[in-house]
Formats: sequence, structure tokens, C-alpha cells
Amino acid sequence: MAVSQKKDSTESTVLQAKPTARAAEHGDHDRIVMASRRADGSMDQIAPEFIGDKDVALAAAKEQLAVQAASAVDTAARGVTSGVAEDGTGGSEPDPDVKALQEAQEEAVKAAEARAEREVNELHKGLGD
Repeated sequence: MAVSQKKDSTESTVLQAKPTARAAEHGDHDRIVMASRRADGSMDQIAPEFIGDKDVALAAAKEQLAVQAASAVDTAARGVTSGVAEDGTGGSEPDPDVKALQEAQEEAVKAAEARAEREVNELHKGLGD
């Protein structure tokens, strides 16, 4: 078996005296299991890379985006009527506006879960070993 000779140099190969363009290309990025989100749902990391158990990352992303999407639908529809009759009593029939809001939230949740799957599948890099 051949053994390579150790160099007697005191020069470090870890730090560069002058950064090159190649070093700049491979700069900072965030290794994450669960993303931080901006108000619009986009990830708030630098070049994120999902690590760890892919199923855990996917479940976290789905839950995060689903809750955020349902909340956005609710916020957009705050003008929904209360379903209270003119005399102040509530009716026993389900409010059609609330039902429509629930359906819109369910659709937003489905779209958010699909987005979460795309993000994790594109950015997952393994168990982080």
C-alpha cells in the first residue's frame, strides 16, 4: 500500500488569500428541516436545502403551507356576513357564505400541500450526514 508523503508546508488550504468567483458561487446556504416562511408563503432562507427525514420535512411543509393558505383565504374574505337575522337571532341553516369560505380554504390547502411536495422533492438533499 502506498502512503502519500506529508508536505512540510505551513500554508493553510482552508482559507483563500483572494476569494475566487468559484468560491462566491458556493457561498452561504441554509440547511433546514422546516422552512421559515414570509407572509406570501415563500421560504425565508438563503438557497435552502432540506435535510433529515424527507417524510418529516414534507409533513412540516404541508402543515405550514396549508395553515397559511387557509388563513389567507379567511383574511381575504373577512367581509363575510355573520348569519344573524335582523332580529338578532341566528338561523339553524348553515351560512352559505361560511360554507363557501370553507370550500375555498379546502382548495387552498390542497394547492399548498402540492406546493410543499414540489419544494421538498426539489430541495431535499438526504439525511444531512
